[in-house]
Amino acid sequence: MPEILGLTISDFPFLRLKPQYMSNVVQGNIARGWLNKPHLKEPSNWPRKMREAWAQDQGSAAGKIAQEIQIEQFRKIRSALDDFQPDFIVMFFRELGETFQAFAKPQYWVQAHEQVSVKLFHVFGNRENIFDEDPDREDIILGHRPGAMHLVRGLQNLGHNPLYSLESMNPNGLGHTALATTVHLDWDKREFATPIVPVGVDPFGFTRIRNNEGMTEWDKSKPRPLTPTEAFELGRSVARIYKASPWKVALVGAAGWSHANDTGLEHERLHPDIEADAVRFEQWRTNRFTEWGGNWTFEEMEEHAQWEMLIPIIIAGAMTEVGARVSHADFQPTWLFNSNSVNSIFGSNKKEPSDNS
Repeated sequence: MPEILGLTISDFPFLRLKPQYMSNVVQGNIARGWLNKPHLKEPSNWPRKMREAWAQDQGSAAGKIAQEIQIEQFRKIRSALDDFQPDFIVMFFRELGETFQAFAKPQYWVQAHEQVSVKLFHVFGNRENIFDEDPDREDIILGHRPGAMHLVRGLQNLGHNPLYSLESMNPNGLGHTALATTVHLDWDKREFATPIVPVGVDPFGFTRIRNNEGMTEWDKSKPRPLTPTEAFELGRSVARIYKASPWKVALVGAAGWSHANDTGLEHERLHPDIEADAVRFEQWRTNRFTEWGGNWTFEEMEEHAQWEMLIPIIIAGAMTEVGARVSHADFQPTWLFNSNSVNSIFGSNKKEPSDNS
């Protein structure tokens, strides 16, 4: 009988670098950014908790602590995967145009590759990874074309209009958040044996461009991203499709929650919106997903820098469809490392005691 496991996991790329690079976004803005906001270059103008994390070492000690917390979560996620033994993983991840560049700008697309060759330990040109792996090491990430094409056909039959690709146009095989998530799912062994069907999601649309400081102005005359309602219904459709398949499938939502740089450039957001994420996390850990399927607006996502939460919304829809409940969830807010982290595991639909922190 087919089964579906639901997981979410942090995709923050600097987690696999040395701790001193965890605050690279802020370091880059101090050195080269905030051109129209020079006062932000001075830590004395930051909130107290952000200054405390920055300390005298530019966040290196805080980065090490944050990494240790996340690594513990990655091991819990991996244990759930090992117990479940999926035939393949369907990974929903955020992509900002790395793969298609100006060639295409789909809301989402299914990658039906047989396999891709990737360099998992070379992060934005940085060669000092936490594992001391050769940054030029190449790994083969297996795909699962039958499972991907089954998803595409199923989405078509349910009234969706998915784009799919048979070969990658990405110079490193997959987008950087997909690469990060692949490592996070196999942190200790780094063997990457389980096939992955990557599903790239563009949470921004409107042809917006993002850098460390935020996003350019909306052009709402251009095609939009998925709405929260559409993302939730997409997740429900994905679950229906795999419920009617012969495979055991793990659905993984790879995302940070609110980001410091997911609002317009005119906003002076230095850190994620911890308070807004905490409200949403309480809904998440208590399975109140009726509040996730239709009551978010683009303006609210902008206000709270929560655009990339379209990806956990997809997982929420899928788990609602199969009746699964959160059995473990961890919320790690940050003042310095660009995005808040939530890692979670969905169990059965039985109301069992949950390990929610």
